Amino acid sequence: MSMVVIDKAVVQPDTPYVLQGDGKTYRLDRSAFEAALQAAEAASDNQSLITTGEAAEILQMSARTVARILDAGRLPFFRNGQSGRRMVAREDVLAYRDAQMHRKAHLQEARDLADNLGLYDIDPASLPLKTR
Repeated sequence: MSMVVIDKAVVQPDTPYVLQGDGKTYRLDRSAFEAALQAAEAASDNQSLITTGEAAEILQMSARTVARILDAGRLPFFRNGQSGRRMVAREDVLAYRDAQMHRKAHLQEARDLADNLGLYDIDPASLPLKTR
């Protein structure tokens, strides 16, 4: 899918935006037009857009946790259509997952190094299973 701008015109403030396709014409306010434009741009960049539920499956966490990550600004998203459903690019979710995996791996390396250097006061084998 590709996006081509056929005609550009200067849009005056507070004027409606018009979107045409499939034989239909839609009048949009600025925020709805920007959401439609974001969706078209994302689709034209060959990014597949997914819901927060699908992102949660990829990240192996709850949809609520994904929503918190989005609210914190750690993963970009946009709201889709009238429902306001949040959509994220699959590529961004995969990049976030990879970054988290690298972070966890580096943290484990630091723990192992501290353990090898004798920086832990407690022998991990003496801890209950739930705290290991």
